Amino acid sequence: MSYLSEYNGGPVKLSIVFLFLFIESTTFFAQETVNFDDYFIDKTMRIDYYHVGDANDEIVTIDQIYEYGIWAGSSKHLIDRFNNGSYYAKIFDAQSNKLLFSKGFDSYFREYKSTTAALKGKKRTYHETILIPSPKSSFIFTLERRDDKNQLFPFYSDTLDPASVDIIRQDFNDPQVTIHTIRKGGDPHKKVDVVILAEGYAESDRGKFMKDVDRVAGKFFAKEPFKSNASNFNLSAVFKASNVSGISEPRAGIHKQTALSATFNSLNSERYVLTEDNRSMRDLAAHVPYDAIFIMINHHRYGGGGIYNLFCTFEHVEKKCIYFQLSVSNC
Repeated sequence: MSYLSEYNGGPVKLSIVFLFLFIESTTFFAQETVNFDDYFIDKTMRIDYYHVGDANDEIVTIDQIYEYGIWAGSSKHLIDRFNNGSYYAKIFDAQSNKLLFSKGFDSYFREYKSTTAALKGKKRTYHETILIPSPKSSFIFTLERRDDKNQLFPFYSDTLDPASVDIIRQDFNDPQVTIHTIRKGGDPHKKVDVVILAEGYAESDRGKFMKDVDRVAGKFFAKEPFKSNASNFNLSAVFKASNVSGISEPRAGIHKQTALSATFNSLNSERYVLTEDNRSMRDLAAHVPYDAIFIMINHHRYGGGGIYNLFCTFEHVEKKCIYFQLSVSNC
């Protein structure tokens, strides 16, 4: 589900999606019955899969599974009680069938389902990712989607073994990637971990990227409720140079090779900026612990977008309003 709409030629403020993550870092919910140390180790498991289909049919096939780094999410609140999102990922213990972890989300595929092409039966394939804390023993990975009555039902399930030799166990350490710590609030398990990824910044734009990040961070933490909760955030910026400055503009016949392949005209909406290159985005973000991904676009044209618990894009232009998924604006 996208929160992009048009207002005066550009996207209006996107709904507060990320507040979900902030609430999770508080004691809003009572202590869950899942004891983290009983079922998980302090590592991230990344499950990459292909989501294929049209408006009526959809299937999922596993691509790759990775284990790396530390788990950036909460070790206390493992079950998502908000009941938001068109999909839910759930992890069950294979022996007891106990629910260990869940998270609601939306996806690019979900947006595609509502297009004319999908309604006419044209199938497309999207690459997607679910991050979970790494289980100690065999688990059941289940994806659920909502029916016409808004009720969740499982449409994919598989039993996975965390000891499998097929799991790629490596930390991400690309020598072309530079990590900048903008704000360090503390333990990633207890803080909201935000990563800003560079997109459309060439090597010659490296200095500009850091200036843009500093300005966005300054404006972000000047706004409530983030100002009074600044100590609850970890903010990182990750830079990988694109071959050229800017991003693709298909309606203008402009196509560029960039780090994350973000483009205007996503789903045929002129100012909607998204990326379908989920693997590159996840590989870049994996250099730091993260709860939420923001992709900062180096472009003069106003545009952006966001998908619930997936990622959001925003362009950084001096003396213009900045709108992004945390519902913070600077005018």
